[in-house]
Amino acid sequence: MRRKLTSLDTELGLQELIYAGVKSALTGFEPDFPAELRNIAAAQEAIGWTHLFLGRISKQWVARQREHIGANATKKKNAMNWATQVIDYFYTQWFKVWDQRNLERHGKDYQDRSNKLKDLAYREMSHLYTYQDIVPDDIRWLFLTPLEDCLQWPLYQMRAWISNWETIIMKDYAAQLEPG
Repeated sequence: MRRKLTSLDTELGLQELIYAGVKSALTGFEPDFPAELRNIAAAQEAIGWTHLFLGRISKQWVARQREHIGANATKKKNAMNWATQVIDYFYTQWFKVWDQRNLERHGKDYQDRSNKLKDLAYREMSHLYTYQDIVPDDIRWLFLTPLEDCLQWPLYQMRAWISNWETIIMKDYAAQLEPG
């Protein structure tokens, strides 16, 4: 981010404000801004610091950058182009994070996706089996097959069992928690 903002000839105060704003958005801590930047910070705070990642910046950012560029503005180097490039940078970074999240969650190829789905089914099935001693007697028959055997089933069979019985197990468990 530093390299990008420097390459865009971003005014130093704006750079520091962006760093502080991003840090605030990620950590939830309110940064302390210099007096000359508080109006920009307040305007962005009204929009929301996390909205930086969505390309929503206040007009005050552009005005400050326009003052910084001053008479050196050209058709290519101006405050609106600066704002567009900053927003594009945030979008690009946000999508990289999203892609990485998807790879970690869903896998990068067929085998990896299959393994991720199997792991998820294992966790869901194991979780549902924690209710076997708590559910009413009339549905305990769902747990006659030992968990270790169920975890050896093919993925489609585990998904079918979970899909068919999860709602019933959770509903009956919740009903037992109700008073009376």
